[in-house]
Amino acid sequence: MTVQDPQLFIEAFRAAFTDAEFAALLKERDFSIQFVVTGETHTAFLLDSDGVHDGAPHPAGLRLEVRPDALHLILLGRLPVTRAIVDRGLVVKGPVARVRQLADFFPAMGRAYAQLALAPASA
Repeated sequence: MTVQDPQLFIEAFRAAFTDAEFAALLKERDFSIQFVVTGETHTAFLLDSDGVHDGAPHPAGLRLEVRPDALHLILLGRLPVTRAIVDRGLVVKGPVARVRQLADFFPAMGRAYAQLALAPASA
């Protein structure tokens, strides 16, 4: 799996739910994010307090349209969200208050992603 494969993001976000604080924060704030990963392998999935779902089973609090390379760098902490927005690698749709809360969720998602994305390939 490569960073261009949206399945890697889906697996990482599912893994983030092992962080009890992350899951509790999603539930407490009733936070949901629809990710639309653009590019060759365009895909959409929803992250909410119940987990990660294909498509969009219900409306999300935020919609993020993002290039896979930009999401990869954001999750690894190498690209600030504001820079990604300015560079048009990330388009955010939703209330500003919700956008500001993204910073509370990216660390747990980033840790889970880094474990998968940066893990040495097993033989």
